[in-house]
Amino acid sequence: MVILRQAKLRDIEQIQQVEKEYYEGFNCPRKTLELWIEKLPENFIIAEEGDQIIAFIFFEYFNEIKAVPFIHEPEHYADGKYVYISEIGIVDEFRGSDILHKLLDRVIEKSKNDGCKAIIWLTGSKSKHDKIEANILRSNKFTRKKNIKHWEAYPNYFVDDHYIWIKDLS
Repeated sequence: MVILRQAKLRDIEQIQQVEKEYYEGFNCPRKTLELWIEKLPENFIIAEEGDQIIAFIFFEYFNEIKAVPFIHEPEHYADGKYVYISEIGIVDEFRGSDILHKLLDRVIEKSKNDGCKAIIWLTGSKSKHDKIEANILRSNKFTRKKNIKHWEAYPNYFVDDHYIWIKDLS
C-alpha cells in the first residue's frame, strides 16, 4: 500500500536514488535537500510503499512572478501567492501509476486552501522525465506559457529547452 507523508532527513539517500533514476543520473546536492526538508517540511511530500520511497514532490511559494526567479537559493518561502513545483521524481517501476497525480493533487489542494493564485512548473521537452511531466501537466489542465532559454535550474547547471507551465487556481 502506498502512503503519502512528509519527507524527513533520514529519507535523503532514498530521495537521491529516485532522483538519479528519474533524472537519468542527476540528483540534487544533499545540502539542498536538507535545506528543503528542514525549512519547508510540509512542502516535501514522499510516496512510500513499505519502507521504499517510490516518488516525491517538493514545492515552495513566491509572492510575485518575475522573469524567472526560480533558482534554488536559500530563500525558500513557506507561504505566498504562487506555488512553484521545484522538483518531482518517481521510480521507473511506478511510472504508469497514478502516484505523481496523487502527489500533485495534494499540492493543488494545499495551494487552494492557502489562497494561492496559481501553480507554476518549469519542464523541458527532451528528456524522459520531461515527457512524463508534460503528460501530468496537460492532464491537470496546466497551460504552457513561455519557452525559457539558458535557465539556471540549479547553481551552475543550465538548461535551454524549458517551458513555464501555469495552473490558474482562481
